[in-house]
Amino acid sequence: KQWYQRRVRGVQKRMQHDGQWCMMLGLPHGTDPVSVNTQTTTLQHGFISYLETKQAAGIINLPVPDQSSPFVLHIFPPCEFTHLHMTKFCPELIEGAGDCGYLLIVIATV
Repeated sequence: KQWYQRRVRGVQKRMQHDGQWCMMLGLPHGTDPVSVNTQTTTLQHGFISYLETKQAAGIINLPVPDQSSPFVLHIFPPCEFTHLHMTKFCPELIEGAGDCGYLLIVIATV
């Protein structure tokens, strides 16, 4: 849990610098209600539950050709951190996203 809290603090610190990060919301999608339900189940059981159980964020280093500073992609399940930032940046999405499950994705410079 301490590792997770340190990771969140590190991302929050990077998010204080304009132009050094972007935030995306990962939601289930489908062409009909059955496929949306399948995607929702996969997202909740395959990703969200795993990250919540581990109290972890998914982290991927993204090297950028011809640049010395790579990017880091952070994937967060619903938690206090994601709720805070969704409330701040996209409050209209928070109710609907919570119903179907979501992942908050932050790409930041190192």
